[in-house]
Amino acid sequence: MWWGAIAPAPARDSDTALKLSEMQQQLSAVNQRLSALETQPQGSALLTLQSQIDTLKAEVSHLRGQLDVQTHDIETTQKRQTDLYQDLDSRLTNMSRNNVAAVAASPDTASGDAAATSTAKPSAGGEEQSYQAALDLFKRGDYTNAIAGFKSFGKTYPNSGLAASAQYWIGNAYFSVKDFKNSLLAQQKLINAYPKSNKVPDAMLNMSSAQIELGDMAGARKTLETIVDKYGATRAAGLAKKRLELLK
Repeated sequence: MWWGAIAPAPARDSDTALKLSEMQQQLSAVNQRLSALETQPQGSALLTLQSQIDTLKAEVSHLRGQLDVQTHDIETTQKRQTDLYQDLDSRLTNMSRNNVAAVAASPDTASGDAAATSTAKPSAGGEEQSYQAALDLFKRGDYTNAIAGFKSFGKTYPNSGLAASAQYWIGNAYFSVKDFKNSLLAQQKLINAYPKSNKVPDAMLNMSSAQIELGDMAGARKTLETIVDKYGATRAAGLAKKRLELLK
């Protein structure tokens, strides 16, 4: 019985040693495979890829920051443009309302400058009627015929005290039909032909409106700055200052 009890021990030790050897072989094989994987190009590629991913993440974060800044700038610019065009629309609306209330004896009331007519020399009946006929067309919104009427008046009565005002309304009529290029040219013609007219500041203000519509912001700023510098005491200069703030 004693020999039977201890006889299996060598067998158990042999089995354990065999299993231990197999495990060591397996572990060695795993280590070899791991070493091989670490030295293979795929391992380097994975590290490179991870590095690229980290770099892209940083770039995306940076671009998101830039996008936030640009979005804020765009929203600010859009607000300024909205305010600017509201100012233009308001001015045109007020001009139309004032035109309806204007009378032939003070045709410049719509531009906020009734002094032009009061200082003009008395006009002959035909001259006054011709001017008033064109002004009535403008009041009714018949801008195309109003332009033709004011142009005809200018050719017939080039030396009239109302000639500068007629040219002014030509520019406004072109603006009303969204012909901004001709509106700009018409107001420039007024300034060139009648440089001492008290219609010049208003004509320049309307020039800036046309320049803005044409996308010439630099030109508009220059025009508005000229109004403020040369005609600082006029109503047009006050409006020019407001527009310059919006254009910053």
